[in-house]
Amino acid sequence: SDSSRTPASDQAGGTALSSHDTDSAMPTAAHTMDSGERVVTRSGGDNTTTVVKEVIAAQTGYTPDMLADDLDLEADLGIDTVKQVEIFGKVASRFGFAVPDDLRLRDLNTIEKLAAYIQTKIPAASAPAEDPVPATGSADQVPTDDADSPAAHGPDSPSLHGANAPVSDAPDDRFPDPASPIKRLVVRVDEAAMPKPGRSDFAGQRLLVSLDSHGFAEAVIERIQSMGGEVITLGIENTDVTADLSDLDGFQAAINAFAQTDPDITGYLHLASLDAWFDRKNREFASDKDLNTTMKSMFVLLKTLYDQLDRPDTFVGTLTFDSVVFPYMEDGGEIHSLFAGLSGLLKTANKELENTRVKVVDFSYKQPKKSLARIADLFLAELLSDDPRCEVGYKNKKRYVLSMHPEPARKDQPIVSDGDTLLVTGGAGGITYEILKQVVADYQVNLVILDINDIYATDPALLKPDATQADLMGLLRSQMPGEKPVAVKQALDRLVRVRQSIANIEYLKSQGISVTYHCTDVTDYEAVKAAVDQCDRIDGIFHAAGMEMSQFIPKKERKAFELVVDVKVKGMRNLLAAARDREYRYMFTFSSVTARFGNQGQVDYTAANDFLGKALFREKQMNPDRTYKVYAWTAWGGVGMATNPTVKKVLEDRGIQFLPMEQGVKFFMADLLDATESEMVFSGLDYDFDIDGLLGTPLDQAFPFLGDLTHKADDTAVWTRVLDLEHDVFLHDHTMGDVPLFLGSTGIETMAEAAAALAGDGSVVTKMSDFSIPYGIKLLKGRPKEIIFSGTLQAPGEFACGITSVFKTPNGKVMGNPKQHYQGNFFLAKQRPAPETMDLPEFSPVSWEGDLADLVYHPSRLFMFGLFGTITNINSFDGKTLITTVADRSEAPFFKGVADPNFQAAPVLVDAMFQTGGLLEFLTTSRTVLPFRIAAMTFFAPVEKHTDYLCITRKKASGEETNTYDLFLTDMSGKVFIKVTGFEMVKLTRLAPEDRITDKVTFAETVV
Repeated sequence: SDSSRTPASDQAGGTALSSHDTDSAMPTAAHTMDSGERVVTRSGGDNTTTVVKEVIAAQTGYTPDMLADDLDLEADLGIDTVKQVEIFGKVASRFGFAVPDDLRLRDLNTIEKLAAYIQTKIPAASAPAEDPVPATGSADQVPTDDADSPAAHGPDSPSLHGANAPVSDAPDDRFPDPASPIKRLVVRVDEAAMPKPGRSDFAGQRLLVSLDSHGFAEAVIERIQSMGGEVITLGIENTDVTADLSDLDGFQAAINAFAQTDPDITGYLHLASLDAWFDRKNREFASDKDLNTTMKSMFVLLKTLYDQLDRPDTFVGTLTFDSVVFPYMEDGGEIHSLFAGLSGLLKTANKELENTRVKVVDFSYKQPKKSLARIADLFLAELLSDDPRCEVGYKNKKRYVLSMHPEPARKDQPIVSDGDTLLVTGGAGGITYEILKQVVADYQVNLVILDINDIYATDPALLKPDATQADLMGLLRSQMPGEKPVAVKQALDRLVRVRQSIANIEYLKSQGISVTYHCTDVTDYEAVKAAVDQCDRIDGIFHAAGMEMSQFIPKKERKAFELVVDVKVKGMRNLLAAARDREYRYMFTFSSVTARFGNQGQVDYTAANDFLGKALFREKQMNPDRTYKVYAWTAWGGVGMATNPTVKKVLEDRGIQFLPMEQGVKFFMADLLDATESEMVFSGLDYDFDIDGLLGTPLDQAFPFLGDLTHKADDTAVWTRVLDLEHDVFLHDHTMGDVPLFLGSTGIETMAEAAAALAGDGSVVTKMSDFSIPYGIKLLKGRPKEIIFSGTLQAPGEFACGITSVFKTPNGKVMGNPKQHYQGNFFLAKQRPAPETMDLPEFSPVSWEGDLADLVYHPSRLFMFGLFGTITNINSFDGKTLITTVADRSEAPFFKGVADPNFQAAPVLVDAMFQTGGLLEFLTTSRTVLPFRIAAMTFFAPVEKHTDYLCITRKKASGEETNTYDLFLTDMSGKVFIKVTGFEMVKLTRLAPEDRITDKVTFAETVV
C-alpha cells in the first residue's frame, strides 16, 4: 500500500531521514541502539575490517566477499544513513565502546575508513564479541524493496511474506477492533472565523507571480503593489521572466537563469494553473501540459528557489476553485483534480519551508470572474493573516476549513458481489495482495492484475523454489560480471519481488478463481488500453500501483518527482480513459495520510495521492450511481516498508503506531459494506504531526467522555471507550478502598454527551428521567476497562441512552452477554426550561467539631477527594432537610492535561448534590448509601466553576432497601439551576462505631 512505501519519516509524521542527513552528527539515541545486547570479549583480536564486514553482511544480505574495503557505503552498497547509524552502533557494541556524540558518518563512508576509525577507539586488549549481534535485517530474511528503483512501478507495498491463507476468516471477528489506537477518520468541512491580520502590507516584499489569462493575477498584482510590494511577472509573453510552464526543460532553464540574476525574491504566487480550470471543458483530463503547468513546474520552482524561500517573511501561495476544501461538501462545484495535487504538494512544502507562509485558498463561486475583486482580496488577506493553516476555503461570504473525525464504517450491503471481475494495478504483492486474499476469500472475485514487472520472462534458473538467497546472489553475480555490489543487491531485491509475486499469484489461483496477469506500465496509455480491451468483463477497478522515493525538496531530482507522480496520476488518467465505456460499478484507490497532512521528504507522494482522491471525487460527480473509495493508509506493520528494519526503527522512534496487517485488512473489508463514504483516512490521532489542526485539539473535545464512534445509523449510535487511570485521572479522586469507581454523575454526563452527539444540532440537555444504575463500574486492580455507550432516538428531542460492558478473553473474544451499568432517558432542546425560583427554607443552626473537610471526606464515609471535595459548608440541618454550600473550585486536571472539559451535565456539581444525600445519612443513621435511581433531573441553567451554590437536600422516604430524596441546586437568592426529584440511594452497611460522626455534629431536629 501507500503506507508501506513511506519514507523513513512515515506517512503519519516525522522528519524524513535520507542522504540529506549525512552531514549531521550522530544522534544521541544511537547510544542505546543495541541496549540489552550482550558484549563478550575474548583473548586475541579479530581483524577489525573482517568484523566490520561481518556486521554489514548480517545487516544487509551481502556476502563478506562482496564487500571490498574501498566501496562507498551509500554509493556502492546502497546503505543509507539510517542503516549506517545502526551498523556503527552494532560494531561499537561488539568492540565494547560507546558511540561518540560528535561522530560524522560522512567521514567514514568506506569500509576501510570505518575499520580504521574503529581501530582508534578500541583498547589494545579489547576484542569483538564472540557471537555476532542478531541482525534485524539479516541475510536470511527477504530483502526489502528498493525504494529508489524506477522499476518499482508495481504495488506500493511489494509483499515480503510468503503466499499464505487469508488473514482471518473467523465469522465473529470480521471487523476492526474499536479500541485500536488506529482510527478510521472521515473528512468534514467546518465553518471557521475570519483570520486576524498578521501584517498589514507587502512593504519590502518582492514576489514572483505566474500569470493566468483571466485577470486574477492582474488583480492580485495590483493589490500587492498598492500595499507597497514589488512584483516580478512570470509567463509566456510580456512578462519579466519569460517561460512556458508546460515545457519543463525550458522552464527549468529560465528559472535557473532567474535564480542567478535575481536572488532576492521573498515569495511565489502560482496563478498560471487557473487557465486549465477555466478551459477544462476543452481539455483532456489531467493532460501532460496541464500536469506540468500546475504541479511539476511548481516543484521545479520550489527546488530551484528553495534557499530564497526558506526564510522568515516569505510567501508561497495559490488559489483554486472547488477542488481542495469543497469536494467534501454536498453542493460543491466541479472538481479540478490537478488543483488538489498542487495542494498536496504545497502541504509538504509547508512542512519543509518552516519559516514560509504557505497558503492554498479554495473558492466556490459559480462565476468566479464576477467576484474577481473579492477573491483577490480574500486570497491576499489569507497570505497576510496570522493563521498558519495551509488549506482554507471561501463560499457564500463564509470561511471554511477541513477537519477529521473518527467514524466507523456502516454495515450496509456489500459493494463487491460474488464472482465479480476486479481489474487491479500493482496487486501481486504487499498490502494490496494481503487485501486481495481476503476479498477473494469472501467474494470469490476474479482478478486481472496489471504490473510493470514481466515476472514470467525471468530466467527459470532464478525461479527454482528451493533456491536460497545465497544461491540467488551467486547466480546473479555470475550473470553480472563487473557490476558493483549495490547493482547486484538491487537485482536480488527485484528478483525476490518477482519470485514472491509468482508465488502470490499461484496462491490466488489455488482458491478457485481466475487470475490474469498483464505486464503493463500504467503510465503508458496504449498498454493500459490494450490490457483493458482484453477483459470481457470489468465490475470494479482498483488502482493500487505506486512508488515512493523519499527526499527533501532541495535534494529531490526532477526525474524522481516525475516518476512518483506519473505512476499515480497518469496511471489514474489512463485507467479512467481506457475504461471510459466500460460498465464497472465501483473503483478504489490507495492513498496515504500524507495526502491530508503533508510530510517532509514526500512532496511528490503527497501531490500524487491528493490528486488521486479528488480524481475519484470528480468521477463521483459525473457518475453518482457508481461507488468510489479512497483508502488513505498510515504505516502498516508486518508487511511492506515496515518490514525494513531501518524504516521500522525510525518510525518507532517517531512514536508512530503501526497498523497491524490483520487490522488493516479488516478496515478495508469493513468499508466494502459502506457505500456512503468516499475517502477514509486510517491513522492514529497524531496531534504533533497535524500542524493544520484537522484533528482538533485533545484539550477541547466536544464530548470528552464518548471515545470512539463504533456504530452509526440514522437514529442510533454506539461509542466505545477504555477507562484508564493514566488518562481518566478523575478516577483517582473517587475510590472505595483502593478500587476506583466510575461515578453516578459521570455516567449521567456520558449519556448526556451521547444524546447531544446523536442530536448533532447544538441542542442542550434539559431533562433526564428514569435513570438507574443496575451495576456500578469498578476498575479492579487499577486495570483499564472498556465500556460501551449507546444512544437511540425515541422521539424528537428524546433519547434513550445506556452504558454497558462485555467480558473479553485475553485474545479479545467476547464472552457472555453485555452487562448493563447505567441507563436513562435524556431530553434535549434548543432552549433551557423556563426559570424556576424557590423560597429558601429558614436555616436551622448546626455546628460540628473539628475541620469540616476531615469530617465529611473520609475513606469510610464520603470517599471523594480532590476534584470532588465540593462541600464547603453545612448551612442548616433539622434532621430532614440539609442545606450545604457546594462549589467546584479545583484547578486539577479532570482528564490528563485537561482541567476544564466541555461538559453537558455538570458532573462535578451533580456529584456534590449526590454527596449531600450520603452526608445526611451520616448525620442521622450512620449508614452508607450510594446512588441507585432518579425519577427526574431538570437542568435549568448552566453552572460555573468557582461559584458558591446552595444544595437543598430533603429526605422524602425511607424504604427497606433505599432512601428517597429531592435535591435542589440554587444560588443564594433561590434561583434553581438543577432539580432532582425521586432520587433513590441504596442502603449499604452502617459505619463502624469509630467512623461515625453523629456525636460530632449538633443540630436542632425538627419535630413533626
